[in-house]
Amino acid sequence: MKEIFTRANQYLLFIVLLVLIFYFGRTFIIPIISAALLAMLMAPLCRRLDRWGFHRALSSFVCVFILLLVVLGILAIITAQFAAFAEDVSLIEKKSKEMILQGQTFIEEQFGISSEKQEAAVKEQVKGAGKSVGNFVAAFFGGLTSAIAGIVITLVFTFLFIFSKEKYNAFFLKLFKDKDPDKVKEVVEKVSDVSQKYLTGRAMSITIIAVLYAIGLSIVGIKNGILLAGIAAILTLIPYVGTVLGGLFPVTMALVTEDSMQPALLAIVVMFSIQTIDNYFIEPNIVGGEVNLSALASIISIIAGGLIWGVAGMVLFLPMTGIAKIICDHVESLKPIGYVIGDPGGNKSSRLREWIREKFSNKAGSRHKG
Repeated sequence: MKEIFTRANQYLLFIVLLVLIFYFGRTFIIPIISAALLAMLMAPLCRRLDRWGFHRALSSFVCVFILLLVVLGILAIITAQFAAFAEDVSLIEKKSKEMILQGQTFIEEQFGISSEKQEAAVKEQVKGAGKSVGNFVAAFFGGLTSAIAGIVITLVFTFLFIFSKEKYNAFFLKLFKDKDPDKVKEVVEKVSDVSQKYLTGRAMSITIIAVLYAIGLSIVGIKNGILLAGIAAILTLIPYVGTVLGGLFPVTMALVTEDSMQPALLAIVVMFSIQTIDNYFIEPNIVGGEVNLSALASIISIIAGGLIWGVAGMVLFLPMTGIAKIICDHVESLKPIGYVIGDPGGNKSSRLREWIREKFSNKAGSRHKG
């Protein structure tokens, strides 16, 4: 019993120290973690360029340049979508006022609170909002400057990580030199390989889902479909809950900007259909079933990341938890932790394939007997 309490205290102390380091060192740690994840993401391309005879410095530069183009492309798309969204603000405002008026009427009829009292309560809550507009603008531009500086620093770190990636593999061999070197090398290579596949698969999965969402929402006539598709695709990182949250944005946009319920219903059909494709085909065949985080672990990761690092933490903590699970699965003493944060559901496509195979084999058997 004493040994259990000692180990629990050690784990608790480790978590507390880790949180403190992450919180107070976030300005320095966030670019490093981001760069490490991006370096893992670009490692397959770097290896291919190395095989083609590229010098490592040139391979690293090409990888970073591609990342820069992707970032600039995403920023251009977001800017264009926000510009289009700004054109619809007056329409959204008009529809929102109509919905608010309907809500006020409902509250007055059901609870006896007059619309004047409702408006007075709302005005009381937002009385100081106008004073904070200037502070918000200043904070926005300050945050934008910091974000640009952070992107530049992250790309520099990414270049250095890719350029010297063999050195970091050797570091782990030296760190655990008292262990069997072949075993340590095997674990390091396996963790690195699975992590790279996981991150690459996640990036490809989000891209494919975003494209499918954008096409589907554009076909049914949802405004700002590309922006909404990107948000919904990113939210699919959260198991179960993310799908619902991602679907709320296009459905709400359809309800606010359209006169009938048909676009909203079509948006629900599009989101449900594409999510089914993702669950049974995209996710298992591109990301694979080796890293399945439970919904609880995913939500805790995102909430903890938001509390410690803000928006950056909400983005980074999920892949960090995925990589932590991979490490736990390959280190004997940490396997219970990997089991707890994992999803026991396994690969969904395997169950689907087994069901299809069983149905077809039964039909083939009945025909053969006939």
